Amino acid sequence: MKRVLWAIILVAVVAALGLAAQRWQVERPNRSVELVYDLPGLEQLSREAGLPLERLLADLKAAGVETIAIQPESLGERLLDGGEVPAAIRAELPQEVGELGSFLTLPVAFRPEQFQVVKEAGLAAAPKLNTVPWEVEPLWLEAEPALLILSGQGIMPQEQLQGSQAVLALVEFSTPQLAEADPSRVVRLHGISAREMLVLSDERILNRYVRAVRERNIRVLYVRPFMEEVGGWERSLALLSALQTRLKAAGFELGPAQPFVPWQPSRLATALVAAGIWAGAVLYGQSLLGRWPWLVLAGGLIGWLGSLALLFAAPLLAKQGLALLAAVVFPCLALECQWGKGRFWRAQSVFLVSLIGALFVVGTLTGTEFLVKMAEFRGVKLMHVLPIALVCFSVVRPVREFLRREVPVRYLAAVGVAGLLGLVYVLRTGNFGLPVLDLEVRLREGLENLLRVRPRTKELFLGHPALYLALRSREPKRSWLLPLAVIGQLSLINTFTHTHTFLWVSLLRTLYGWVFGSIFGWLLWQVYRWGKRWLSSDSGFGVLRVR
Repeated sequence: MKRVLWAIILVAVVAALGLAAQRWQVERPNRSVELVYDLPGLEQLSREAGLPLERLLADLKAAGVETIAIQPESLGERLLDGGEVPAAIRAELPQEVGELGSFLTLPVAFRPEQFQVVKEAGLAAAPKLNTVPWEVEPLWLEAEPALLILSGQGIMPQEQLQGSQAVLALVEFSTPQLAEADPSRVVRLHGISAREMLVLSDERILNRYVRAVRERNIRVLYVRPFMEEVGGWERSLALLSALQTRLKAAGFELGPAQPFVPWQPSRLATALVAAGIWAGAVLYGQSLLGRWPWLVLAGGLIGWLGSLALLFAAPLLAKQGLALLAAVVFPCLALECQWGKGRFWRAQSVFLVSLIGALFVVGTLTGTEFLVKMAEFRGVKLMHVLPIALVCFSVVRPVREFLRREVPVRYLAAVGVAGLLGLVYVLRTGNFGLPVLDLEVRLREGLENLLRVRPRTKELFLGHPALYLALRSREPKRSWLLPLAVIGQLSLINTFTHTHTFLWVSLLRTLYGWVFGSIFGWLLWQVYRWGKRWLSSDSGFGVLRVR
């Protein structure tokens, strides 16, 4: 039975490789990055530094910037200026003053003179549209923009785009849901807020912009000036020049942002990949529940047929569900597939099976909508917790036997510490978890500058070293280090769930993590051996010995 299941997996691997090759061909030509400069920031700098706005715009044009972002006047600005709030907008505002705060930043109206000054400077306007509960007069239509910047929460109706055929730039981390929008006219935008510009160094800003373009398919960079009365504009122009130099050095060219070409693979290829995923689930299920192999097989067959039905009824949901299944099953299956006689080959077999899981994730999360993050992988927290729980279940002794034992207080303390570390681990997943320490940020940026693409921390310093040490234990398939080792494997697969990242970046990051993580594991093993020899030769303080 196992041979048949592995044969199905190999067929699915061929299908997934074909889908990965298609994605590679879609991603490879898209190298154009557009720089968009913030007009409100320029207006503020003009007022505070006493520099004519026309001169600032002329300097930007000379520096190679072609597009200026124009945002409408907000409700808060209208109220501060003592302007009139239209009755239609007042009707949408809450009655309680305490609930008014979230409405103050929402747009009220564009100012025609802003479009005029940008046009006179020979630059293109990029209007910023937000999701609002009221109608904003579309004065921007007269400018016939080639780029629209979209941000906000909730759904942005198609009517708000006024039939414009402009490229749609979705603001990262503030992306509205577009009703019936074509993914092949969408690009992604990254900006640094005015508050962050006050505290970040020039080097940190440059690293962040280049990382966004290289690693997250960002094709529009939103740039703001430094708000310094003396020397701020000169510093801003120097940053702009350095940014252009770094982007070109990274292999990108400056110009209008180009969306990805339409890409929607056939359902047949996805169905074949789904068969491989369910075959892997059956293999792992049979290793976990060895007494009921046929029952597990029947469950896998029913699951695959259900996936096929869902693939035709709700394709997006089916793809996301299959990707989650692969991301949970294959890290665990990889630890069971320790093939080969030597530790080296057993480690490579674990790595290979994890790569198959990553390939299946690539083969399910297909379509242009995934490349621009209009659709994305679902279940990040679950995929970071469930494999660890499954590996713990397969490693520890039966629960009933464990509960009968007397547990020393030090063990309970260890469990408490492990639980706390586990909570930190879960909260660190995703984009909005615990904050990253400044030291870790510096370490990450150092690795990026050295390697171009940094390996993931969980793989480099935890998961892969733990696997190396587990393979050196007496029972590699039952080592207490396996719950830590599976973190490296699930992190490896999680890298490929980021479909807005170029495939070559994910591959390079994975290889770096595997090679350097294994080296770090070897170093830990040498330190352990040295420490063991030192403690065993201790003839004085017996308390130092590991018993």
